[in-house]
Amino acid sequence: MESQRPNTGENGEVRVHLRETIASACEYEEDLRGLDRNAEEAECMEFSGIGFHGCRFENCRFKNCRAGNVYFEDTVFIGCDFSNALFTDCCFRRVEFRDGKMLGTFFPDSIWEGAAFASCSCKWIAFSNAKLKNIKFTSCGLVESSFQDCTLKSVEFGDCDLRKSDFLHTPLKGVDLTGDEIGGLVVSGPELRGAAVNMMQACDLSRYLGLIVR
Repeated sequence: MESQRPNTGENGEVRVHLRETIASACEYEEDLRGLDRNAEEAECMEFSGIGFHGCRFENCRFKNCRAGNVYFEDTVFIGCDFSNALFTDCCFRRVEFRDGKMLGTFFPDSIWEGAAFASCSCKWIAFSNAKLKNIKFTSCGLVESSFQDCTLKSVEFGDCDLRKSDFLHTPLKGVDLTGDEIGGLVVSGPELRGAAVNMMQACDLSRYLGLIVR
């Protein structure tokens, strides 16, 4: 759906700005399908109870947004900025984030299935009490991120910076961390059971297991 306050695009087509499009979807309780937007903004918006299906956003800004109970499916975000946004009780299925910025973005109680993050700047990102399944992080900056109290299933990290990241109460069994930076990882000890680490990482993590390495 797209309606209200039309404006003319580069090719003369009439369409509604992203901000008005989302607001209208919330007002009429209608999902958004096939939306394709470039270099638009929806900063500081509050929206809830809608879905995004088969959408594509490039260089769009969603900074400081507050969203609740929103559904994202088969949607791609390229070069988008979600810094300091809050997405509560949201669901993300088959979504992709590339070259984006998610500084301090918070996803409490969210559900993720089949998502991919590539070359994203995600310092301070938080997934508290979230469920993540079939998720891949590639070349992402995740310094001081939080995965506290999460459920991880088939989650992959490849060439990521996870220094000082928080995995308290989140089992890492089956997670391969050998190709990542994990200095200062925040765990209590049991979370590491079954995780794959290299020799150097094992020495750094030995303090959580009560070991003395000589």
